[in-house]
Amino acid sequence: MMQQQVIQAALNAWRRGEPGALGTIVAVEGSAYQREGASVFVNLDGSVQGLISGGCLESEVAGEAQSLRAATPRVLRYDTSDESIFGYGMGCPGIVDVLLEKLPPGESPLQSFLARIVDGMPAARGVRLDSASSGVLQDIVYIPGRGVVGSLGAEELDAQFLTFAQRRVEEARAPEGRHLDGLPGTAEVFAWIVPAEAECVIFGATDDARPLAQMAREIGLKVRLVDPRRHLATEERFPGADVHCVALQDYQSVVELDSHSYVVVMGHQVESDLAALSLALQTGVPYIGLLSSQGRRDSMLAHLRADGLVAEAEPPALRSPAGLWIGARTPEEIALSIVAEICSVRRQAATCM
Repeated sequence: MMQQQVIQAALNAWRRGEPGALGTIVAVEGSAYQREGASVFVNLDGSVQGLISGGCLESEVAGEAQSLRAATPRVLRYDTSDESIFGYGMGCPGIVDVLLEKLPPGESPLQSFLARIVDGMPAARGVRLDSASSGVLQDIVYIPGRGVVGSLGAEELDAQFLTFAQRRVEEARAPEGRHLDGLPGTAEVFAWIVPAEAECVIFGATDDARPLAQMAREIGLKVRLVDPRRHLATEERFPGADVHCVALQDYQSVVELDSHSYVVVMGHQVESDLAALSLALQTGVPYIGLLSSQGRRDSMLAHLRADGLVAEAEPPALRSPAGLWIGARTPEEIALSIVAEICSVRRQAATCM
């Protein structure tokens, strides 16, 4: 289950007035299946949605949630190397801290944060773990353009969190969890950063774009499909995607791209691919995957340089041929390789070539 689905389940329960608890990883030492910021939602009946481990910690957290008193948070520590506790031979020896909190009744900073995530909007939440350990939850939520809701209990902490959150919400490409440094005294603040919703923008509505659109949605990306050909750019062919049938000359004025857009150019027509490539290379997108032979790519780049649209011989965002090398041949395998490459860039992972 994707993280957004976990948050949606929690928000739905809150809106229905049903009790439930959210468990979020706030610290990891050593190896772990998930990292800081991953969450699970525990329903009233004890069932769990989401993953924070390979399957062992979820039941433990659910059990703790059932005994958690209303509005009393708790930081749980699990040593996954201790087989006398879990006995599963997990193979990921590490220490995992989980913040467990009941859904508060009525309006709250947490509710504001959950609603923003579900809407695909950026936000950041800070929680004082030192206060949570004593049974009192102090939290604050930053919403770009609207300011903050809640407080960490001290103006200095609120100001430090706000400065950090404003920067990280803009810089982060994927949701993340971090601890604030340089805090006064014994204060310990965990920040949950959720940037604007990432999207995969596919230029080209041919048949080989269909598995790419599907896989991109399955990893939690919003999908936009752009093509000037009306018989190809249809919602029936690309269910769940935001489909735009746009003339080439209108790409510049209609299609908006930003630092959260991951572009794939696969129209298989030189003219349309040039229009898409020209637009993408003039924006701050972190990834442009071009499905093309090396010779065709070099020819298009030479054309764009001659028109003064590209300065670099090898634009840093451009990946061509698109996708990680896995020996892909079929449309599905090619889609898999491209989605994997997007994932690598989004998570800023090192790749071996």
